[in-house]
Amino acid sequence: MIIIAIILLVLVAIVAFLNMQMATLNLYFMSFDLPLWLLFIGFLLLGMLIAALFAMSKGARNRQVIKNKNDELKNAEASRDEAVNRVKQESEAQLELQKKETEIQSLNTRLASLEENQTTQQSGPTSTVQTTETTGTKTSPSTSKDIHVEEYQIDGTNTAKPKDDGSHKP
Repeated sequence: MIIIAIILLVLVAIVAFLNMQMATLNLYFMSFDLPLWLLFIGFLLLGMLIAALFAMSKGARNRQVIKNKNDELKNAEASRDEAVNRVKQESEAQLELQKKETEIQSLNTRLASLEENQTTQQSGPTSTVQTTETTGTKTSPSTSKDIHVEEYQIDGTNTAKPKDDGSHKP
């Protein structure tokens, strides 16, 4: 860029040297006698000033466009961050749900094994009889019933005795 400017400056100097005669510059209300090379340089500077003004207005428009694009970029980044946070929260909730489901499955497995142990114990030499009493209120199948459970142990003499495991409340 500097090389191009030096070449143009040399060309202007050559044109100025070749045009040393005097010229008259007529303005609307005045008239000037100037060397021709001075008129060339003056119009060259005037052209540079006009080009600089156009460049500044174009630069101002470009700066405004850049500012608008930066605002759009910030808005896009904010919406992206919001979407990332939303997806993160959803995945954490889904992970928590999976943990709960795993816990439910393990509890169901444990319940099944306890029920199996209970049926195995009931089929042994001593059997346990359970009697239930309801409170007499009718409920729908989807609601729970109040149940009172008493356990009796039957020994070989056909006498039923209440089983004392410490959890029975009178």
